Amino acid sequence: MKKILLVILLVAVTAAICLLPVLLNPAPRHLIAKVRYFDGSMDTIRITGYSPVGGSLWLKAEDGHFTIVGANNVIIVEDEEYCEK
Repeated sequence: MKKILLVILLVAVTAAICLLPVLLNPAPRHLIAKVRYFDGSMDTIRITGYSPVGGSLWLKAEDGHFTIVGANNVIIVEDEEYCEK
């Protein structure tokens, strides 16, 4: 019984050590927010993160600005081609 627990513990520790670099340094995500305004115009913003705040979304742009928009007025997509330009 002790040998089985020791093997399980050894496998768990090995898996944790192998996954630690992946969890600490996730791959960068290239997010884009397509915002629709009340006059019908649209804007595309490169963002580094977002968070829900009530019925709105909090967006953090690449340049450091913060924006709060209605959740039904924004589409968030991940797009490699746009961010490479």
